[in-house]
Amino acid sequence: MAKRRTNQLIAVLPVLLVLAACGTGESSTAPSAPGTAIPPARVSEPTPLTPSPGFIAMPSAQQVVQAQPHGRIDPFAPVTAAPASTPNETPQADLQLTGLIGSGRSAQALVSLGGQSGTVCIGRQGLCPGSGLPALLPPGWTVTGIDLGRGQLRLNQAGQQRVLSL
Repeated sequence: MAKRRTNQLIAVLPVLLVLAACGTGESSTAPSAPGTAIPPARVSEPTPLTPSPGFIAMPSAQQVVQAQPHGRIDPFAPVTAAPASTPNETPQADLQLTGLIGSGRSAQALVSLGGQSGTVCIGRQGLCPGSGLPALLPPGWTVTGIDLGRGQLRLNQAGQQRVLSL
């Protein structure tokens, strides 16, 4: 019988402890007496942080925004079409091969021409199928080959071959 009573006391003890803890002690947010005002909390001005020696302070968000030049060119804007030219004209002397891309069995060449840059593929005017972008090369020009191993782009214009190398 004593064992049973001890087990019951052990089972009730945690409940009594919880109740005792909840009911004792004073509340830190005691209600004020009627007619007394609670003084407003004092808000102090934040002290400016001074950087430790050897550290450089980070610019503020406003300084970063102001440092950004306005009117910059959008790098994701669509490439405008190359100026119309006759098939007998050669592309400007500033046609440059800037890189090559190989993916699986297809190859593309990165070129810049007349302040514009983009990719060209094998075919008329270097149009890449499915890209939806206008031709970068003038009419009459055809990309005849892209050699990833040698780093070369081969062009043809009215039977005249031109090879650009990296």
